Amino acid sequence: MSYDMFVQWFERGDAAPMAGGAFLAAFEPRVDRRELQHGYWHISADDGGTADVYAAVVDDSLDSLMISRFSVGAVLDLLVKFIGLADAVVLPPGCPTLLAHEGQRHHLPGELRAEAVVVQAGADVERVLQSC
Repeated sequence: MSYDMFVQWFERGDAAPMAGGAFLAAFEPRVDRRELQHGYWHISADDGGTADVYAAVVDDSLDSLMISRFSVGAVLDLLVKFIGLADAVVLPPGCPTLLAHEGQRHHLPGELRAEAVVVQAGADVERVLQSC
């Protein structure tokens, strides 16, 4: 897909840092190229899919993550794994917020709550993106 999606953790309506260890656990095994000075990680999934990920892990935390130029399939499975580990949400442009679990809804800013959708696999993310 040719647009960018942001990933963020929210607590009581405010953005907060995410666990850097969750990022490394989900994505590092599939990193084939990185430019740490730019916070850039190139992901190659086992099904041949790829993604550009921008995330600066500092002191085991990251403020946000952006995934760009991503393939559907296993890349989105990695994204869902990450949001589950980090208790984070995906903010796709023009689409509902993607939750890892229902308990996150009450932490979202009010304007994001009503339309938010729980995703459990990359195929769920793909369906939401295709419906927007």
